[in-house]
Amino acid sequence: NLSAPMLGEESIGGNLATLGDRFAGAFIDGLIGVAVGFPLGYFLGRVAVTAFGDAPGTQIIVQVLGGLLGMGLFLAIQGYFLATRSQTIGKMAVNTKIVSDSGETLPFGELYVKRYLILQIVSIVPFIGGFLALIDVLFIFRSNRKCLHDDIAGTKVIKLRG
Repeated sequence: NLSAPMLGEESIGGNLATLGDRFAGAFIDGLIGVAVGFPLGYFLGRVAVTAFGDAPGTQIIVQVLGGLLGMGLFLAIQGYFLATRSQTIGKMAVNTKIVSDSGETLPFGELYVKRYLILQIVSIVPFIGGFLALIDVLFIFRSNRKCLHDDIAGTKVIKLRG
């Protein structure tokens, strides 16, 4: 049963994860993403320059293809853990978990589409994407400690018992 908590991972009354926990988890996930994504992105850029040179639109094509590659890498690295634990590697490291606003575990498809895919797609839109990504994370400084992606998905991040 994917909605049942894993052994030893009951929430502490559904307490919200601290800003520090959320930052640390996101930082770890970001390091993993950069370690894998940067070399692949560099390779993609070199291939595009070799294939298309300075042709009009090459930069936008590379940005969109890089974004799609990034989505695939995210799923390859984090998908299993999100599907089975409602956690990314970073969240496992800091002992936090994603749950619905009512405290339930969300099905993987709903979790991924609402919490990640929507903003991943918007983030690859040239010019607008980076600005929206910044707004997304700045939302965390509200009293409910929810980012924009949490609001969209109806989720929150809670601290788990150690």
